[in-house]
Amino acid sequence: MTDWIDHPYKALSGVWVRANFHGHCKENSACASIPLMEGARMYRSIGADVMTLTDHDVVTDLSELRALYPEMIFLSGFEYSSRENVVFAGTRMEDLYRHTLEDALAHAEDLLTILCHPQPRQGIEYWTQTKIRALGVVPDGIEVYNGHYGIERMRKNGCNPYYAPFWDELLTSGLRLWGFANDDFHDPADFDNAFNMVHVTERTPDAVVRGAKSGRCYASTGLRLQSVAEEDGHLTVLTDAPCSGRFIGPQGRTLAKKTGTHFEYSINGETYVRFEGEGETGRLFLQPFFSVRQG
Repeated sequence: MTDWIDHPYKALSGVWVRANFHGHCKENSACASIPLMEGARMYRSIGADVMTLTDHDVVTDLSELRALYPEMIFLSGFEYSSRENVVFAGTRMEDLYRHTLEDALAHAEDLLTILCHPQPRQGIEYWTQTKIRALGVVPDGIEVYNGHYGIERMRKNGCNPYYAPFWDELLTSGLRLWGFANDDFHDPADFDNAFNMVHVTERTPDAVVRGAKSGRCYASTGLRLQSVAEEDGHLTVLTDAPCSGRFIGPQGRTLAKKTGTHFEYSINGETYVRFEGEGETGRLFLQPFFSVRQG
């Protein structure tokens, strides 16, 4: 019996684009304070490539934005909000929020689906492994970081923006979900504090959705990836700034840790290994590398 390593970072030959997959506008989300056009202007000003609108149980019309900023990619979407929340994002969007969540997910094969802020407050049950398995169709990923829940006002209310331990719980159980970071844009305080870098071979909406659904992406709050490579189970990660970097395995156990910009680890039978870094510029979350047993 031998293992081979399954991961989404093989043969990267395109470009990275910066994307946010969870955000709101004042017109269609009562909890948001920034008008749609102003929000688009703000994302354009920081060089974002992809902006997604996921207002609560409504699909916001983005045709005016697409005409005004043709250099950007605008994804349609909504946040399913009548129970534990899920973001739906894509190029063509139906009113799936009118369905049960199970039925909506069953009809979302071409859409990116992400579990939102899965454990927003300590002591309050929200998303659990049991609830996720009961959906029938497992979403593409979960937010490992939600920027809106990390702003000062939300933290004072007991909110938590960081969900990587729950991600490890799901991965350890055998569920394969990708990790995403979104600013969950509502207000100026949360703007630009979390995002995703997606690897694409062409700068199109469909390519962005495909890249994110296949895990050819990483999550960040500021720290960037320089390169990632795997050869015969040996992982090499380079970051763009010094950080405390960890290779993490089942049960969230730290397998190796150091400070710097160059990190290496050889997978030794772990069912999965992922890399997470934290430094002065922010956090970085790579997708898992899975060991697959072959006979």
